[in-house]
Amino acid sequence: MKITRLMVAACAALAAGAAAATPIYPDFTVNTSALGGGGSLGTFVANDISGQYHEQLTFTSASTFVVSLDFTAQGFNIDDTDPSLSKSLNAGQTGLGSNYQLLAILNGSGTYSTSGGTTTFSLTPGGTMTLSYDAGANASFNAPAAPGGAYTIDANGDVITTLATGTGIMGNGSVDCTAPNLCGAFGQETSFALTAAGSSFFVAPSPFYSLNLQSGQVEGFPVTIGGTVTSSGTLNAVFASSVPEPAPMMMMGAALLGFMVVRQRRRN
Repeated sequence: MKITRLMVAACAALAAGAAAATPIYPDFTVNTSALGGGGSLGTFVANDISGQYHEQLTFTSASTFVVSLDFTAQGFNIDDTDPSLSKSLNAGQTGLGSNYQLLAILNGSGTYSTSGGTTTFSLTPGGTMTLSYDAGANASFNAPAAPGGAYTIDANGDVITTLATGTGIMGNGSVDCTAPNLCGAFGQETSFALTAAGSSFFVAPSPFYSLNLQSGQVEGFPVTIGGTVTSSGTLNAVFASSVPEPAPMMMMGAALLGFMVVRQRRRN
């Protein structure tokens, strides 16, 4: 799906709530001091986590694939229907990236098809998601050891603590080029269950949200049966307790992508 179309969808998604300036996504509260993360704010409220991802896809047949994705969080954000109230919290405020890292790994499988130069993907329910806390911000990811394998975390001497786990519920995406350009997008939903350590970091609401919604931009790549490709891009994650109909995840994903495009343009 083209970014311009996503922007149109984002506007439609936001229009319903534009009458009142309210957060677009559900708020959550983080206590950085719980695990020694520091940051001048100590405790703060956000509703969006942004960062970078890498993924490896292996096309196991003419219609099936397996995928592993790593994600490094780079910022906590507040997205509001009133743009003047939207903001990104920096590393000095949250400690993220300087005193600690948030690292996630998602593994899954699904089906795909290509028509008219566009390949569409659909995740099969299942797979795994793990969100980890890296005390020290020195950890890195190891690429899958073989096609179809999974990313792993190299602690590099740091203490790695699991904050949450989950399983894939649904997901869709599309790519319409084979060059390394941002010509695709995806949205997916996983369950989200905090560990005891996770509950000390994500302190509100309590009980915490049970769903995590992720959306991102995708670089183009060739689709070859039996082949393995890597891609990277930006990813944002928000939370929810339930998903009402119709198709809220795609609306939220479109809105997230719209904000990512705006942020990137501002940074440039």
